[in-house]
Formats: sequence, C-alpha cells, structure tokens
Amino acid sequence: MSVLPDVPRLYTALAEILAALLYAQARPSRTAKPVYWGITAVWAILLAVFLHLTGHVPLAWWVPCMVSAIAAMYLYLWATREMNLREAGYSCARAFVLAELAASLEWQLHCWLWPQRTGGEIPALLLLAAVYGALYGGLYWLERRFVIAARLNVTAAATLMAVVMALTVFAVSNLSFIAAAQATMSVYYIRTLVDFAGVLILSVQHEQLRETALHSELSAMDAVLHRQYEQYRQSKENIRLINRRYHELKMQIAAIRAERDQAKQNAALAEMESDIRRYEAENKTGNPVLDTLLTAKSLYCQQHGINMTCVADGTLLNFLTTGEICTIVGTALDNATESVLTEQDPEKRLIRVAIYAQNGFVMLRFENYCTKPVELGPDGLPRRSSHGGYDLKSVRAAAEARGGTLTLHWENEWFTLRVLLPQKNEL
Repeated sequence: MSVLPDVPRLYTALAEILAALLYAQARPSRTAKPVYWGITAVWAILLAVFLHLTGHVPLAWWVPCMVSAIAAMYLYLWATREMNLREAGYSCARAFVLAELAASLEWQLHCWLWPQRTGGEIPALLLLAAVYGALYGGLYWLERRFVIAARLNVTAAATLMAVVMALTVFAVSNLSFIAAAQATMSVYYIRTLVDFAGVLILSVQHEQLRETALHSELSAMDAVLHRQYEQYRQSKENIRLINRRYHELKMQIAAIRAERDQAKQNAALAEMESDIRRYEAENKTGNPVLDTLLTAKSLYCQQHGINMTCVADGTLLNFLTTGEICTIVGTALDNATESVLTEQDPEKRLIRVAIYAQNGFVMLRFENYCTKPVELGPDGLPRRSSHGGYDLKSVRAAAEARGGTLTLHWENEWFTLRVLLPQKNEL
C-alpha cells in the first residue's frame, strides 16, 4: 500500500478559517464591519503562518500546536461576535470538527486522483476551491435557510457535549495516523468517516437546540396572544358595566332635573350630560372589537397621564379575526404605553394612532414620543428598548399571515410602528 503525503498545513488553516467564519455569522458583530473584517484578516494571516511554521514539529509538539490553533479560533469567535463564553465554545467545537472534515475529505480526493502531486499545483488548487466551495457554500446556505430570530439557549451541558464530541472525533480520526506512522488511503477513509460522523452528531444537537428555541418563541408568542385576548374580554365586560352605570346616571339626572329647577343645578347637570354623550361617541370606529380595545386603552392612558389621539376607520379591519385585531392593535398599544411611561415629563407622554386606507392597503400606524434612539437588531425588531421587541414578533407574524408587513422607524424623538395589510372589501 503506497504511502501518501499528509494534508498541507495551509489547507488545514484555510479549512479552520472558513469554518470559523461560517459559524460566526450566527451572532451579530461586536464592532463595525470595517473593524471586524480587519481583525478577521489579521487573525487569518497569523493562524495560517502559525500552522505553516509548525507543520513539521515533532509529535510531542503537534498536539500543543493544534490546541493553540483551536484556542485562537475560540478567542476570535468570542472577541468579534456577540457570544458569551459558552456560545463561543459551542461554535468553536462545531467549527473545528467541520474544518477537520473539510481538510480530510479534500485531501482524500486529492490523493485518490493525484497521489504524487503536491498541494501547490494548479489542479490541486482547483480541487481545493471546488471541494471547499461546495462544502462550505452548502452549509452556509443551510445555516441561512434555517436561521431563526430567537437566540439559541446554549447551556453548559450543550457546550460540554460539543467539546467532548470534538475532542473524541479529533482523537479517533488521528489515532490511525499515530498507529500507522505514515498516511495511507485506508487511514484517510477512516479519518473522513469519523469526521463526518462528528459533524452529523453536532448538527443533530444543533437542530435540537434550534427546535427548543423555536418552541420557546412560539410559547411566548402564544402567551402574548392569550394575554391580549383576555385583556379584550375583560375590557369588554368592564365597558359594558360602565355603559350601564352611565345609563343609570342619565336617569338620575333626568329625575333630579324634574324635581329641581335652579339655574346652577341645570348648568351642572347639562355639563354632566354632555360629558356622557361625549363618552358614548368616543371610539365608534365601526368595528366593535377595535372599539373595545381603543376604549380600554384610552381609559388606561387617562389613568396614567398619557395623551392618546386616534383617527381610525374600523370597518377596514372587518376581515381580521378578533385574535388578529387583539394581537396587532393591542400589542402595538401596549408597547407604546410602556415606552411613554418612561418619560418623566407628562407633557411628552404622547401616542398617536391612525388606521386608514392607502392605495389598496390598510395602514395601521402607531406613533409614540420616545427620547432615546431605538436600536434595531438583525431581525428588524428593537434590540434594547422599552418597546418590548419580543412581543412585536407576534405582531409581525400576524401581519405576515395576512400577506402584510411590519416596519419600525425612529426619527426626531418619535418611534413609529407601521403595519401594512392588503385591503379586502367586505361583500
């Protein structure tokens, strides 16, 4: 059986660099893009030079050199991306096993096609580009395709399992090299198979974490929907009781007016009656669900010193279900009121609501005064603000279910949430 050359260290370095870049995309960068890519370039060059210079060290120094390379990957992921120590360790373990698979698979094909060629020749470089491009390109597409907005909960147990699996794969895949002392095709077959099994196991683990995060996100969204609907039911009952009480007051006013005829009493009674009529005419949008929500939120705003103005054509929302109206309008108003309550100046607690038709669409526009800029995350929702970005996921989901969109914008100390839905005419 012929003896084959070992994987060039620059090939290994390139595999590790690409793997680290692939899994780094799971979290936002800690710095601006130019700074991030500058750090990446310096790190990649230093890693490549280090692995190249240590390519022919004695076996006793080979393992410490590999540990140093893994540590460099770990520090790079932790320092450049918004990862905690556990997440960086988890991503580093996945990246290392993937790099081992890429390097082993490519070099196995190289030795099968051209056993005597070196890694620096043109055919070898073309094969390198083809294998790495196909492998990393395919995995990048899969990672982007199944990305979720929720952050994965990488526990200590998950990180420990990934690290142990990476170390096991590395030990088993390289055991044949130590035993045989020289590389043969059978050694590469074993190494590639073990590395593939490691990548597959870590991928299954990652899928489980992703499903757990999705389940948590859906549970949270379901809790939001349930809360909004319960608020609607409670508000509907409260408003019914208030209306009955106002009717009783009207009857009392009529009785008092019939018994007493003093001018001052008449003026006071007339003012009370006018207030009642103004309340009865308030929030009559043409949609009973929207009327209930707006009235309940208006009462809440009055109790907390919030000035909310509303211009809404509720008939435009007749095609939405009760749950959808509660989710979109109720959650948007909850986020707005939560935000303005942080304003110390009562004069700045302002909310504006508008629902109107626009070019064949229904526009739901919610604006509130917000002194501090609202930073949006990669998913387009508030990252760190009082606007409850997690709750807004339910609003976006409800809008997209109807073929609509949700957009957020902060400018000139005003935060604006827009929901645009295709208009449907009621027959």
